[in-house]
Amino acid sequence: MTFSPLRRHLAAFNNQLAIRSTRVFATMGFFWACLIFTLIPVCWPATMPFVQYASSGVLQLVALPLIGVGTILSARSTDTQVRDQYEAVMQTMANIQAMVTELHQMHQELSAQMARSAEGRDHES
Repeated sequence: MTFSPLRRHLAAFNNQLAIRSTRVFATMGFFWACLIFTLIPVCWPATMPFVQYASSGVLQLVALPLIGVGTILSARSTDTQVRDQYEAVMQTMANIQAMVTELHQMHQELSAQMARSAEGRDHES
């Protein structure tokens, strides 16, 4: 499936927006800002409709899907890294198994040679 350059640029922009927004929203600073924002009506009750609109309308309808997309995009690089690490570990394990097999074979050959050598000495005596 080929994309036009405009679609590729738009997709790249969307991905960057989602990742950067997730990085902003997933901070303690943003948490504290939201907490303070929700406490504004305690001092100024007339602001309650605006605070409710902003928190339910903007944060839930806009920020939550954006955070979801950003999380999925961020997880892709982690998935790739985990897959690469798994493949490296499996390759290392295969190498170790091959070395152990070779070492076992060498041990058997050496044991057989020593047994033959010991038998030769027994016959000479």
